[in-house]
Amino acid sequence: MSATFTPPSGPPGRFLSRAEVEQQTTFSRTTIWRRIKQGTFPKPSLRDGQKRGWAERDIEAWKAEREAQATN
Repeated sequence: MSATFTPPSGPPGRFLSRAEVEQQTTFSRTTIWRRIKQGTFPKPSLRDGQKRGWAERDIEAWKAEREAQATN
């Protein structure tokens, strides 16, 4: 499961906070940032010009990739 994450194209949908991403992925803050550095997790982007957040479509695409890898 070391494939690099490639974000999907299209509108981002709603933005998720770090706490929401932790809840959806069951990853800790440290694990999220480590995987971002490894290129295996979506990077957050600025929302509202100040706060960082993840596009919901990126997290959903990442989860779908993991599920596809698990079934192969």
